[in-house]
Amino acid sequence: MAPTPYGQGAPISDLKNTTKRHQGDPLDNVARINYVPSRETFEKREKLVKALLHGNQDLPAGFPTVINGPLNWTYSDLSEDDWVVHLDEDDIKSVDAATKSYLAKYDTVGHLSKETFPISESLKTKMQQTVSNLYDRRGFAIVRGLNSDKYTPLERVVIFLGLSSYVGGKLGLQTLSKSALAHLTNLRPLYAEGLIKSPGYTNVHMSFHNDTAHIIALFVAGVAGNGGGSMVASSARVYNELAAMKPHVIKTLSENWKLNRFSSHDFDTEEYYERPLLYYHDGKPILFVARRPFTGSNPTDVPRPLSLLQAEALDSVHFAAERHAARIQLQKGDIQFLNNLAVVHSREEFRDASIGEGAERRHLIRAFIKNEERSYSLPPQLDGAFSEIYPDDVPASQYNYRIDPFDFASLSQGPPATSPSGTNG
Repeated sequence: MAPTPYGQGAPISDLKNTTKRHQGDPLDNVARINYVPSRETFEKREKLVKALLHGNQDLPAGFPTVINGPLNWTYSDLSEDDWVVHLDEDDIKSVDAATKSYLAKYDTVGHLSKETFPISESLKTKMQQTVSNLYDRRGFAIVRGLNSDKYTPLERVVIFLGLSSYVGGKLGLQTLSKSALAHLTNLRPLYAEGLIKSPGYTNVHMSFHNDTAHIIALFVAGVAGNGGGSMVASSARVYNELAAMKPHVIKTLSENWKLNRFSSHDFDTEEYYERPLLYYHDGKPILFVARRPFTGSNPTDVPRPLSLLQAEALDSVHFAAERHAARIQLQKGDIQFLNNLAVVHSREEFRDASIGEGAERRHLIRAFIKNEERSYSLPPQLDGAFSEIYPDDVPASQYNYRIDPFDFASLSQGPPATSPSGTNG
């Protein structure tokens, strides 16, 4: 389905200085950049930038012309063996035994680890292969074979965090309220208009982005009636295409951008901090990009203006990623893992089958984890943000765990998107 607009977008500050304007000018519709990318407006702005730059541009100092290796891929390079880890009957028995063993000792999920969730040696090998897929092959993986419907909400989370502990042993926070779990589902029908701030808690098309996480883990508790495909693209391939075709975009992304310091996910403060959206660090290109801090994603958002080059850079990343992305239709029971510093990801717009009590809906449970042996070294500009997500002074037993977002107690607490979190969107 074609993406629908979302929010009013950000004005482009220097467009009037780029071309002679007059009333009825066909370029009027490119004077804002929206959260949901528009190929038509992107191509028009692209032509303006080309005329503005007058010839070839150079890559910024220290940025290579090409990145090679298995993490540089396009969708046609992939085979299922690159990213799917299949669980067999013996693996499921091991998972069920570990779940039963854990719940016999604990009534909360804050103590899950490899030690408290013991699995078979053969399943350990498959989880080790999952880690290798993240760091040595394509940057993402799916563990497939679980039957989500046979487990209670609590058992799902136990299994999810238990298996995830074999991929990354350190669990991260996702909100200032120390929440360890996020439930990515369309909450707009359940709350008053304006309470849902982040597009991850809606059904809209999400642009390609990174979250503030080393590894993103997603348990598929439910799927949509239509749409909702998961899109994953290689950051190295996006980098290579832009370095070859648009070195000015690499330069723009590598400069400091002003990011709003969200308060309750709103643009209600003028305070901001500065950092680049692209780094070349420790021999790796690290994209750390999202549209929402710059374009907003709600009708009430009033983001600050962007330059023409910044607007074109955001769109260039999205459409380069879209050209090379793998489109994955997730299945119930899947656990998807993303090496967030090696790939960018997005989600297609979707429609749930229904929205009433007991409805079949798209519902992904998200955790941020970290493999402390394999995690990437970070550029200094990202140290502070990642330290907040993975604190050394807060044990996982003190995190908050929202097990089921659809029970009365959770609904009465309000939507989970009302406090700033590690998702950029």
